Amino acid sequence: MMKNIILSKLEELSQTIMDQTEIPEGVLKEIEDQIDQISDQILRPAQIEEAPKPLASNNQDVIEIWSDGACFGNPGPGGWACVIKTGEETFEYSGFLDKTTNNIMEMTAALEGIKKTAPGSKLNLTSDSQYLIKGMTSWIHQWKKKNWKKADGSDVLNQAVWKELDKESRERKIKWIWTKGHADDPLNERCDQLAKEAIQDNR
Repeated sequence: MMKNIILSKLEELSQTIMDQTEIPEGVLKEIEDQIDQISDQILRPAQIEEAPKPLASNNQDVIEIWSDGACFGNPGPGGWACVIKTGEETFEYSGFLDKTTNNIMEMTAALEGIKKTAPGSKLNLTSDSQYLIKGMTSWIHQWKKKNWKKADGSDVLNQAVWKELDKESRERKIKWIWTKGHADDPLNERCDQLAKEAIQDNR
């Protein structure tokens, strides 16, 4: 829809320029060629990038992941981010959701980081979210036994993300590490910055 509007406006602009008799013919031709080039770029199919291969560790190496989520309003627009260190290389990832919660962004940040690694990997995952850390190291075992019900019998919130975290985690060996937020953990701070930038860039 947006492409059609832009193309229509370009066509109107082209016609308006062509009607200007005081513009030299050579200049008109150059402008028309430039408008045609812009139209071609809009119509050109987007190139699909090959998905990167999962980050893998051998039996000795441990992949380090830091993750964090942010939300402007709760619910509201949210961002997630993770930083992954494997060997000498560092990778950064982030994303955005238009309407979500802070807890979902915290969980999504960890999930996306885990999914960037190959099954069988050994991971240390650091987060400042006690909701995430306690959920994955303690609460989830009882939730699964009770068919995803809490102790009071009510449904566990955010089940879809918890279940995906559980699935991906069972395919890897993960040590879950809690760090205090905004307490001079540089890569935790970097994740916080990336998550907030993801929101700002999409508002």
